[in-house]
Amino acid sequence: MKKNMLIEEWVVAVLLSIMVLMVAAQVLSRYVFHTSLSYTEELVRYFFVWATFLGIAAAAYHNRHLSIAAHFMPDSFMKWARLAAGICALLFAAVICIYGLRVVLLQIKTHQTTAALGMPMWVVGLALPVSSIVLVVRLVLIVLRKRRVE
Repeated sequence: MKKNMLIEEWVVAVLLSIMVLMVAAQVLSRYVFHTSLSYTEELVRYFFVWATFLGIAAAAYHNRHLSIAAHFMPDSFMKWARLAAGICALLFAAVICIYGLRVVLLQIKTHQTTAALGMPMWVVGLALPVSSIVLVVRLVLIVLRKRRVE
């Protein structure tokens, strides 16, 4: 493992490990013991949501998102294109945070619960605003890191 992993990378690694163990337990339970662990499918789904959205922030920090290679463009254009992409990413994260919070508040207000576990749905919904805040922090750190290099 890397020496300096981000906190969200640790959380994603733990969630993925738990997901693998839960799916293996479910398969073992079904085919060996002929019974089903009803909650594992639901938990794996919700862990996947959390891992996906936290992974977005980690990928952004390491500049691992899809991009178009435009080496033929002048450096001045690429500098502005990167700035525009960064601004769009910040706006996207802000929109996701705002609407994610609205969804969470609605889930709290309506007392929504998950089907198998009966846990509050807002726990799952929190993945959107939390991960978008982490994304904003990571994007700001990228800007600060690039300014130090220049």
